[in-house]
Amino acid sequence: MSLTATLLQLSILHILMAMIPGPNTVVVSYVSARVSRRAGMLAVGGVVLGSAIWVMLSMFGVGVLLLEAGMVYRALRWIGAGYLVYVGIRMLRAGVTTGGDQRPPQGARSPLLAGLLTTLSNPKSAVFWTSVFVVVVPAHAPIWFYAAVVALIVVQSFAWYAFVALVLSTDFVRRHYLRLAQWLDRLAGVIMIGLGLRLAYELRNEVIGR
Repeated sequence: MSLTATLLQLSILHILMAMIPGPNTVVVSYVSARVSRRAGMLAVGGVVLGSAIWVMLSMFGVGVLLLEAGMVYRALRWIGAGYLVYVGIRMLRAGVTTGGDQRPPQGARSPLLAGLLTTLSNPKSAVFWTSVFVVVVPAHAPIWFYAAVVALIVVQSFAWYAFVALVLSTDFVRRHYLRLAQWLDRLAGVIMIGLGLRLAYELRNEVIGR
């Protein structure tokens, strides 16, 4: 398979994975609709930066190292699960506050950091991309190819999540979101907590199955 065909294969795989709703989609959607378009785009920047970090680390074989150092990998995933649950609880609290509570919603103060930490809370990304590179990328691929992969992931991540942010921050969506803000905040919180608990459940099963 040519390098161009390999890039196309990686492109399709990545965009399909990005479109599957997960923590990144939740945090970008939440910040865009709940705070502002600018905040949503900053959250997108954090997600893109986090994605680029995981991809570059994967190129250096960090995914393999994480699997080999099982305790470290599990510890990072426990931290990630805890962070997702923490964010979910903050969203839930925003959904049950009274109208007179003027506290900023989750991610409002630092949406860039919220997007970055949400992405970095999933070390499975490094393992996933390491596996993809081992299977798909030909041995001894030139340096330009790896640079092209990083650029591809960055551009596609930005394009998809920016689309989500722009749609969710339109006046029409925000008006309807704000009418149902409490319920939607609760829903976003439940989803984030559920994702964190699912990760914790996977870790629990791994420990019991040893």
